[in-house]
Formats: sequence, structure tokens, C-alpha cells
Amino acid sequence: MNIPDRRKQILDILEEEGEINTTVLSARLGVTGATIRTDIRALERDGAIIRFHGGIRLPHKMASYSGENYMVRAVTHVDLKNAIGAKAATLVGNGNTIFMDASSTTFHMIPYLKKAKDVTVITNGIHTAMELQRNSNFKSIIILGGMLRPHSGAIEGLSSKEMIGRLSAEFYFVSGNGFSAESGLSGDNFFELELKRLCADRAKKIVALIDSTKLGADSASSFIPADRIDYLVTDSGASPESVSLCRAKGIEVLIGEV
Repeated sequence: MNIPDRRKQILDILEEEGEINTTVLSARLGVTGATIRTDIRALERDGAIIRFHGGIRLPHKMASYSGENYMVRAVTHVDLKNAIGAKAATLVGNGNTIFMDASSTTFHMIPYLKKAKDVTVITNGIHTAMELQRNSNFKSIIILGGMLRPHSGAIEGLSSKEMIGRLSAEFYFVSGNGFSAESGLSGDNFFELELKRLCADRAKKIVALIDSTKLGADSASSFIPADRIDYLVTDSGASPESVSLCRAKGIEVLIGEV
């Protein structure tokens, strides 16, 4: 079992049982105590769990912000996000400048960007920036300034807006809580959505990265309409009907095989 799958299983166990002893958890997953302690530190650092003497539990009201919690999102539908990330990365050429949002889906592009050289990445995602700096093939990594939001790893605020106005890119790789041919990309964090709109205005092409579980769904607020989306990158679990509706809107649909 790989690391994301194991950490997702830990969260699934906690969702079902509420809390668990770490020794019992280690035995159930068939891994060493050292491995479990590493997982627990990572999950605790990102606010996904709370550790107490001898065990771990979910934070109170976890369900109310789990969609915003980066660690929870990062270990959800990893196979779909990897397929999408690999396909989306094929759009990036040598010397390109790209915007990447703070989503866990665009994060999964990073391992597949190694084929392109001298790429400049502009992002408001602290997790994205940290992962990018582990690779040496990028020309520049520009982090938009502002306030760091707890749990989500997204930077937002007036400073970010001012920086965006002085930047431009070939592509904006962006995700959301939902996407439909009628409403386009939608989400529910109004502060971050405004930042995404500004990035979209500064990019020549907009690439929506949406896994099949979100395709056809609408969230609280539409932030980039369908007629402004140039590419939709999804996975092979997407329904043919949803894909056809998007193509009928003039969107080029790329499908990553799972």
C-alpha cells in the first residue's frame, strides 16, 4: 500500500470509528510503529487528525471543513488525480510560464512536468510550491504573496491580487469543487475564487482539472464560465454524456486513463 492510500485508509477508519489506538492501527494496517508515527505526524501537521495519549481521532466538526482540508483532499481519489495530472502535464512545453492553483488535483501534475524544461510556475499553493522546489528542471517558482489559509495551504489576499496584475502565462491549471457544461467551474470559498478569476484573466489558455466524481456537479458559486475553458482534463470514469456536453460547448476534453 502506498503512502497516500495508507493515509486515506487511516482517515476512513477514523471516520467509521471516531478514534483508534495507534498500536491497534499499526496492526490493522500491517505496518511498523515507525511508519504509523510518520503518517500520524503528517496528518496532524495538516490538521486532518488530533493526537492524544495512545491514540488519534478526527477533529471536532471534521465534516464541516473536510472539503477544505488539504491532507484529506490529497489522499482522496489519488488514482484519478494521477491520471489527470499526467494528461494535463502533456500540454506544457519547454520555456512555458504557467499558473497553478492550490488544489490537490493540480498538485498531482508535478511529477509529470519533468519532461518540460525551463518552466516558470506561478502558484498560490504552499504545498505546490514546496513540491515544485524538490525538482531542478524549473526555471522559476513564483509564490503569490498574501495570507496563508489554515488547513488548505492556499495563499490569498490583496498582495496576491497585486502580483497577479503584473504577471501573465500560457496556461492556468485550475480545479474546483464542481464543473458542468452549464455553469463551468464552481467552488465555495469566495476569497480564493476571486483570486482564481484574476489568474484566469492573465492566462492565454485555461485548463480545468476535474475528476469524474465532480464532473456534472455544481457548487455554491461559478467562478470561470464554461465558454472560457479551453481544455477540460478528466479521467476515464467520466460519463460519455458529460464529456459530450462539454465538447458541444467547444471545450477540448482530454481523458486520463485510470
